[in-house]
Amino acid sequence: MNKKFPLYALMCLMLWGIVSSCNDDNSNRDADIYTTSYSSTLISAFSLGNNDNVLYNLDSVKFSINQDAGLIYNVDSLPVGTDVTHLTVSMTFPYTVQQAQFHVTGGKVMKDSTFDYKSTTTDSIDFTGRVDLVVTSYDGNHTRTYNIKVNVHKMEPDTLYFNPSLRRDVPNVNGTLSAEKCVLQGSTYYCLTNDGGTYKLNSAANPGQGTWAVKVVDFPFTPAVNSLSATSGALYILSTGGELYRSTDAGTTWTDCGVTWHSLLGGWGDKALGVYYDGSTYRHDEYPRPQGYTLTEVEDSFPVAEASPLTPATNEWTLTQQSMLFGGKSKSGNILATTWGYDGTNWGEITDHKLQSGLPGMTEAVIVPYATYSVDSTNHTATERVTWLLMGGKMQGGKLNNTTYVSYNQGISWTQGGKLLQLPATMPAFYQAQAFVVYETLTSSSSKARRRSVTKPVTTWDVPYIYIVGGRGANGAQLGSVWKGVINRRMFRPIY
Repeated sequence: MNKKFPLYALMCLMLWGIVSSCNDDNSNRDADIYTTSYSSTLISAFSLGNNDNVLYNLDSVKFSINQDAGLIYNVDSLPVGTDVTHLTVSMTFPYTVQQAQFHVTGGKVMKDSTFDYKSTTTDSIDFTGRVDLVVTSYDGNHTRTYNIKVNVHKMEPDTLYFNPSLRRDVPNVNGTLSAEKCVLQGSTYYCLTNDGGTYKLNSAANPGQGTWAVKVVDFPFTPAVNSLSATSGALYILSTGGELYRSTDAGTTWTDCGVTWHSLLGGWGDKALGVYYDGSTYRHDEYPRPQGYTLTEVEDSFPVAEASPLTPATNEWTLTQQSMLFGGKSKSGNILATTWGYDGTNWGEITDHKLQSGLPGMTEAVIVPYATYSVDSTNHTATERVTWLLMGGKMQGGKLNNTTYVSYNQGISWTQGGKLLQLPATMPAFYQAQAFVVYETLTSSSSKARRRSVTKPVTTWDVPYIYIVGGRGANGAQLGSVWKGVINRRMFRPIY
């Protein structure tokens, strides 16, 4: 039997096909209209006009264009004090537009001004106020508004700044502070103090926090406080007689390791590194000693005592895993100006003396793995570069070093840092301090973010602060201070 469709069913099918076709046409037409609306008002390039009286190579400053947010801005801000009250601009439109009109409000020179942009215009713009550019499509049916910002630094961005108001005291000192040493184990900072004859071990998650947990330690020996070191699983310290002790319960109990050392250099992984002296020869040593370990004589330029704290070189700016120390006294008593590295198995001298000149030998300085910035004089962009900072220390004759030195090649050579990296006059010269780089999160209110921005503005970002803890001053007395510093640029909120 043949099946037949009713006439009304066939008519419905035909009508559905027509409607579907119309809908497809309408969808395509809507998409075309949206694309035309979006693209016909675009700006594809923006730059400032050349003006050496304002800034050399001003026309090379790079600008970013966020089409979704309607924002044009320079990511790398112009130097402090740059005059932006009379700047010309150049723009590129991928399509012909009917009009591009500037609206300036609240400027120092232009309080409220409106004027058209022409490709041949020489009109200057005051960017100290709000500058909006309204672009109208060629057919007059579509408009787009861009907010244009010329960012200028309000402070010297590359200054290493230690804010005096953020200075803190070494924790929980009630009497006379005669000794102090701070170390990092895992995510906990331990600060051992001799407070009027009472030994206190303070602990905190951040060396800058106001309140530290504290415990009184009853050592069964007299500790050499400045020898305190940390490994992944234990704290180590020497007695004043050189015996090595170990604690695996955060300093509550201490066990004699059965080893006597001349000095304790620091920790690597789960082992302590030191210098053994048998009365005639100084030798490299570690605890616990691996099976088959041989004590080898230290090199002539190796520090047997009073070097900087052993500092891990593994961070976001380095690729190889090693730890480094600087300076100290050699086995012949010379004050050294050399950098040594340890890779988990061997010690090696890093310094190339052919490249290094003018750096004095020092004892008990600090070295800090950090990053500074190189600013391109052509387009004024800043590029981050790995930098080690060398601060503090005692030179030949007992004079304290108050110059910051830098190394851009992982300690191979050191040069005097620029004036922006020197320590402030409010911060006393020091030696025998400890230095740490601690990341802290800064937050910024997102209430000022443009509501139609598809890319969310950055509201939190991590800042690497340098903490200088403890140390002694020119008279040999404990300073009892905790200083917090940072290169200003690292505190700036990322724009997008």
